[in-house]
Amino acid sequence: MKYLLCAVSLFLIVSCITQKKEVASVYKAGFKTMHAVDKSRMYKPNTDTTDYLHYRPIDVDIWYPASSSATDSALLFRNISGLFDKRANYYTASTAGNGLSQQIAELFCTGFKCSDTATLLNYRTHSFENVPAIQHKFPLVIYLSAFNGMSYENFSLFEELATKGFVVVSISSIGRFPGDMTMMKEDLAEQVNDAIVSLDILKQESNIDFTKIGVVGYSWGGLAAAVAASKIPNVACLVSLDGSEFHHYGEAKEEDNDFDGIKNSSDFKNMHLAMPYLRLESSPSDSNHKKDTIYNFLEKLSANNQVFKIDSAQHEDFGCMSLLVRISGNCKDNNRFNTISKITVAFLEAHLKNTNGFSQIVREEMNKTIHKK
Repeated sequence: MKYLLCAVSLFLIVSCITQKKEVASVYKAGFKTMHAVDKSRMYKPNTDTTDYLHYRPIDVDIWYPASSSATDSALLFRNISGLFDKRANYYTASTAGNGLSQQIAELFCTGFKCSDTATLLNYRTHSFENVPAIQHKFPLVIYLSAFNGMSYENFSLFEELATKGFVVVSISSIGRFPGDMTMMKEDLAEQVNDAIVSLDILKQESNIDFTKIGVVGYSWGGLAAAVAASKIPNVACLVSLDGSEFHHYGEAKEEDNDFDGIKNSSDFKNMHLAMPYLRLESSPSDSNHKKDTIYNFLEKLSANNQVFKIDSAQHEDFGCMSLLVRISGNCKDNNRFNTISKITVAFLEAHLKNTNGFSQIVREEMNKTIHKK
């Protein structure tokens, strides 16, 4: 996977963990992985069935409401980020992934001028691996990762959702062999189909209510999430975290052409979404940024939609690797991710659990940390 070595996308590869505050929740956040093969799709060209990469491999990461004992210990960040190295090697049949999580940690610490590699990798998360699941039916949240992002990129959000009674399945952004995600419709389809197939994989789980499903996507994953939501039954709501379904024209001709290819595909042209939609957008302070033509995704929606700008938020604030670096290094935090997380969770609770806290949170935050667009 060439993207494994691409510094441009590293800020979207891994994210993040919220501040270590005690929250009133009933459950612990369990974490487990499941590996499967989709025999309806070929992954590695010019191979036969004796090649382990002949069919499409899928790694599914799941956060779930769980119980844990006093002897259980939460995973360190290195335990989760290390999956990156292993999967890079597996998907490319090479050793290209060796040491990548260490390199990424170094990059982040240098870029944010905070923390150090060892401190960051040894930071303790709130994810408890393979602990017993609570035997109750919980709503399902399907998360689609950012461009070339791995499925644990927003794990702190997943931890919070699990503690509040959601099962979260997170889908990596992996395109056609050797895994590169591009903006071409064929690679987008691979991530979307991975999300759809993951539902069949999860059918063996007894703690999921498949009649209550929410779909969330970050950046490129916002576009993939929209397409996936149009194909998956029982989707009750859709959340875009600064998603690419609102394409900005004029920044790169090749990307514009690729988006047009997606926009003109049958899946996109026939898309009609009747579920509530929440979009949280970045609001860069650079007023000199050129205003380009933006595709208006709202024309695909018929139900209630709400779009908010997060004050002074940059695109990377919608994942929180920057937050994790600052927390581990005891540096000042801007709290933007916490606002994004709070609003997202409340929206999912409103539409998957029939709670009424979302409107109150919006009123409290309006014109303070968020603005209606």
